Amino acid sequence: MFKSTSLAIALSLAALAAPAHAVVFNGGFEDVSSSTPGRGLSNGAFLANLASGPGPSWDVFTSIPGWTTTAGAGIEVQTNRTIGSINAHTGLHYIELDSHPKPNSNSTMAQTLNLSSGVYQLDFYYSPRTGDVGSNGIEYSVFNAASASLLAGSVTGPSTTAGTAVGLWTLVSTLFTVRGGDSPVTLSFAATGKADTLGGFLDDINVTRVAAVPLPAAAPLLVAGIGALVFVARRRRKAA
Repeated sequence: MFKSTSLAIALSLAALAAPAHAVVFNGGFEDVSSSTPGRGLSNGAFLANLASGPGPSWDVFTSIPGWTTTAGAGIEVQTNRTIGSINAHTGLHYIELDSHPKPNSNSTMAQTLNLSSGVYQLDFYYSPRTGDVGSNGIEYSVFNAASASLLAGSVTGPSTTAGTAVGLWTLVSTLFTVRGGDSPVTLSFAATGKADTLGGFLDDINVTRVAAVPLPAAAPLLVAGIGALVFVARRRRKAA
């Protein structure tokens, strides 16, 4: 009885949790295998050439590996030699979505993810470009196959409350749940605030599964109940 009850605990806990694994493609923007030129003002640079001089250190693209523009001018990819106040969080590339040119510089990019049911954690690094808090906003969201929202949030700065500062990368983390029928989902990031081509930066976007199934509200009661069964089993075993 004790062995079978212990097995039940192990199986229950295994059902509630699973090893984390990343699912976002090119979340660090280091894949330069392909790209589509941007709308309007564009330096005409190849994505693979931005990090090496001479020539442009940034450009705007309607698509890069893993990501597609869904609104606005495009995805502005910058490199470590673009702005003296900050480099990429890791690697050579990072993103600004308040992209050239005006007036439609506030842009949105998205990626489709095929996710099994479970609880997921979204992580990304953010930095405001300027000291104008009204110009650096980034909204992030996850929508399911029926366009219903699974996650919606925003970040801006500089902000002492959020710990965001010019020249500083800040980790933003949040959870969302995927249930049967939700997948595929769309992960989206959008620039908000002033469309002045000076906005927030993004790097190292990751989504990891932290639980194999959505955690039920009764999960703590389930574990407590199984624990009670173990206690009873031990009492009976001693009495025998």
